[in-house]
Amino acid sequence: SVSFRDLCLFKVFQLGLTTLKQLQTRAISTANHREEVILGEQALGLTVRCLNFDFIGTNPDESTEDVGTIQAPTNWRPVLQDPSTTE
Repeated sequence: SVSFRDLCLFKVFQLGLTTLKQLQTRAISTANHREEVILGEQALGLTVRCLNFDFIGTNPDESTEDVGTIQAPTNWRPVLQDPSTTE
């Protein structure tokens, strides 16, 4: 799990964000509007699941309540604090 977090998770998170931004700017478009909606829902779900990752390894039961804070790695900070991330 630590290896996945350190080597892959941030890239997956960035992919989700990039997809959302491309949908927002219409850089990605399909002939079927419903496909764009589904892609947006999937990309949003992906980014949320990345943020819900147990970064510090203290959550023995992943079905616990949402707390509203995350313990993300320091190298994620610039992206998380960038206002364009939440636009």
